[in-house]
Amino acid sequence: MIWPNGGDYERACEHFQAFERTGQQSQLEAAIDGFRALASSRMDGAIANGLAIALWSRYEVLGGRGDLDEAVALLRDAAGRHPGDTERLPSYLANLAGTLRLRWRVTGSREDLMEAVAASRHAVEVTSARHRRRSARLNNQADGLLALHLHFGDSSALDSAIVLFRQAVDTADAGSDDLVNAKSNLAEALRLRFQSTRDIGLLDEAAVLAGAVVPRARTRSLRARFQSNLALVLLARHSATGRQKDLRAATDLVRQALKESPAGHPNRAERSAVLAECRRLALVSSHGNGRAPHRLAPGTGRTPLRLRRTARRLARATEDAVRSTPHGHPTRADAMLKHGLALAFLGDGAAALALYRQVAGEAGFPPRVRVEAARLWAYEMVRLQDWQAALEAFRLAVELLPRTAPRHATQADRERALAAFAGLASDAAACAIQAGDPRLAVALLEQGRGVMLGHALDARTELTDLEEQHPDLARRFDELRTVLDTPDSSFHDGAGLSGERRHALTEEWNHLVDSIRSLPGFARFLRPPAVEKLVNAVGRGPVVIVNVSALRCDALVIAEGDVVPVGLPEVRLDDLADRAERFRLDPADEIDSTLSWLGQAVIERLPLRNEPGHTRLWWIPTGPMSALPLHAAGDVMDRFVSSYAPTLRSLVSVWKASAITRPDDPLIVAVPSAPGVPDLPAAQDEADDIATRFPRPHVLTAHRALRRPVLEALSRHRWVHFACHAMSVGGQGRLVLWDHIEEPLSVNDIARLRLAGAEIAFLSACETSAAPPELTDESLHITGAFHMAGFRHVIGTLWPVGDRTAQLVASHYYDALAVTPSPAIALHTAVRKVRETRATAQWAPFVHVGG
Repeated sequence: MIWPNGGDYERACEHFQAFERTGQQSQLEAAIDGFRALASSRMDGAIANGLAIALWSRYEVLGGRGDLDEAVALLRDAAGRHPGDTERLPSYLANLAGTLRLRWRVTGSREDLMEAVAASRHAVEVTSARHRRRSARLNNQADGLLALHLHFGDSSALDSAIVLFRQAVDTADAGSDDLVNAKSNLAEALRLRFQSTRDIGLLDEAAVLAGAVVPRARTRSLRARFQSNLALVLLARHSATGRQKDLRAATDLVRQALKESPAGHPNRAERSAVLAECRRLALVSSHGNGRAPHRLAPGTGRTPLRLRRTARRLARATEDAVRSTPHGHPTRADAMLKHGLALAFLGDGAAALALYRQVAGEAGFPPRVRVEAARLWAYEMVRLQDWQAALEAFRLAVELLPRTAPRHATQADRERALAAFAGLASDAAACAIQAGDPRLAVALLEQGRGVMLGHALDARTELTDLEEQHPDLARRFDELRTVLDTPDSSFHDGAGLSGERRHALTEEWNHLVDSIRSLPGFARFLRPPAVEKLVNAVGRGPVVIVNVSALRCDALVIAEGDVVPVGLPEVRLDDLADRAERFRLDPADEIDSTLSWLGQAVIERLPLRNEPGHTRLWWIPTGPMSALPLHAAGDVMDRFVSSYAPTLRSLVSVWKASAITRPDDPLIVAVPSAPGVPDLPAAQDEADDIATRFPRPHVLTAHRALRRPVLEALSRHRWVHFACHAMSVGGQGRLVLWDHIEEPLSVNDIARLRLAGAEIAFLSACETSAAPPELTDESLHITGAFHMAGFRHVIGTLWPVGDRTAQLVASHYYDALAVTPSPAIALHTAVRKVRETRATAQWAPFVHVGG
């Protein structure tokens, strides 16, 4: 191949290669001067690429932002000059992706990141399967997906990155630099995957990979990078296992890496943060109880000298991390927050508070970090008994909370994000009650609970007015919400909706919603109703929100347009959590004592009166109270027909819907036997009995009760009845169909459905209304999933039920439903009948959710 000004080009390349070997800055400057001289006389793709790589290297040494920006522009130019060149184009695209990702790390620019992902993917697409650089380009593409995961918290991108990193390792030549780089990156990806799976085997594999590449680094800068990556893996393993050897090794490694990262170095911020984490974990180890630093703040007693020294080292490390992290850097928010925690531990509460407020108020910081900072700010104000200041912080935290679980995230990622702030809305509401504002307490609970249910309610928004006035916008809105409810997939397998596509569609969704809101008469489009509207809509009977918090516990009784707070001094969060756990483990043994305590601690304190014609009552419990049978406590069963609701908004939306109508063709699903679970002989009898009550029932039983046919049938039937097992494994609820081992019908499968016209779902199965403790605010259980999918009335259970008892309740329920239009009254009637002959633990688990 003949290059323009060939000799000059080769000399510039030789200077750059000499810099890579020796690290001499003069060689790098000579390379840049040589490439610039060539570019001034005649620009070519190769010259642009050479100059860009040299500028990229100088940026990594000196940190001059102009070098990085120019490198990006040059590589864009190089790629644009050779769109059909399958030899040069992949190289230019891969380099462009690398510089864009580096700039993203400095600026957090979403546009740079998405362009980098697209460029690296294109580079792989135009690289043949046997090309010598294929491993490097697979590694580059995977690195882009890894960055996408870090930016958006998207686990589907991380899973695909791991697949590609493994392909890069398998494709690389033995002993090559490509193999070394791919192994290092795979180790980092496995470490990140451990954070959600808690599979220690991932960390062990990562430690082997990361440890193997450190001695293989060709340059000091590369060695520092590998050392920092290995330190992160060892820190994660120390946190999981308590292995002190890992902590000591990680600290030594990152200190060595920092020696190669002087002030201004692009990687100093991340490595300073790693050292700060080493110091934090050393502090935890010194204290000896494994708790986080902000829980260790010394009180009036003396702090051991060794512990204080360790804390000072932590504060110095976190201060250096903040100082090393430039404004706009994606990790600056975390660095500032951790420095605040270190200062709080040392007793400098004022400085810590200032940092919490600064982080919480910075619009450009990640919502997750802002919410955590606002929460810490609020708790500090609570400690000082300044309830108004605490309320200001809590309001900000709750306002930001939905942004931690945006539409572009997968269902699982949204669950994890919200679980991290379980109880925040209840704490905020408790603060509002303490400050004398119960209506604000209701508003905070509505805003900070049921976030994912709110997304579902948005997706069911009535479009009549929009269709009449702006049919094109209505059509596109409907198309987007349909495709955004497509099941998640990995970026790589092509099935379902990939993360990359989901991000793009969400961006369009946001722009479309903004456009609709700008139209006359549509300013409130998709905005939640004001709390005053919700409170005023309560007229069919009182709604009781039972709010539990470490700050205080209260009931908020909503009736006749008013919100009345009722203190519950006998309810304490820690005691309630213990009661709920004991009850979960053995409801039959705990039921009598639990109902007695609920009656005394909650029911007897409520100002409830049941006048003629006003016998309905709705419960909205929070936290651990969600696991207990409020409807069966005291004399509630004899005075009221109880229902439950996840939020006031969801309840009002059901009240506004049209009345239910009895169908001819309900869907009936019965699984009397299935692989791996005990038989349910009464399930078939239950299905047969229900089928005789309708002219054209659609019945799926035994081996016909499969996940896919059931999901397809749900969209065609307004009423559905399930008689089967249900289970919750690791927090993931599912109905047990015939093929549950290969294709489980999960909470996520049901929750993502959008079923227009769905009315009643009767779930004759065990503990369908039991949610993982960290997700009670979201009602993410099987019953809640059917409600989220669109069923206005759902009958479920709080704990396991007997086979024959379930059949009996169902039979009485359908008897009653033949004479009353209310599913809640029908269930109440059925349960009262069964109460006459069954023990309390057998009839009390049945609950109605909805209007």
